[in-house]
Amino acid sequence: MTTLFLFPNSWKKVGWGLFIIPIIVCMYFWITESSMDAILKTKVFAIYHDEFLGKTGFFQIIENHILDELLLITCLIGGLMVGFGRTKIEDEMVTAIRYESLVWATYFNITFVILGTAFIYGVGYFNFMIISMISSLVFFIIRFQIKLYLIQKGGNHDE
Repeated sequence: MTTLFLFPNSWKKVGWGLFIIPIIVCMYFWITESSMDAILKTKVFAIYHDEFLGKTGFFQIIENHILDELLLITCLIGGLMVGFGRTKIEDEMVTAIRYESLVWATYFNITFVILGTAFIYGVGYFNFMIISMISSLVFFIIRFQIKLYLIQKGGNHDE
């Protein structure tokens, strides 16, 4: 069975770098309680922007600190390359594991967002929503890689 929508296996190494490095950089800013807002201020095109106690508007050029946007986009692209890159041996079992992991990650992430929405408030909820942007991809990659590892080691007999 040929799946045409997967990235080449060789992209996975680059994907891991693009996926992990932004997470490490973000963790550094959170642990040190530093602000990303002092880095990479530039003019950008905004479809919509809403400044706190300021102007709002559509389709404008605004000034923005873009480090957080660059890190999130890089992390998402890397996650896609890792999660949806071909394995060295791509067969029906790997396809089934990928599908099951995607469904499992979707259920798990929706539960995660429901619990976060019910029990996290204020600025913490804003941070939670940022994390939830990549959490589905993280859950998918973790489960998919664990299942592949277990099958390669012969420890998973329920497949």
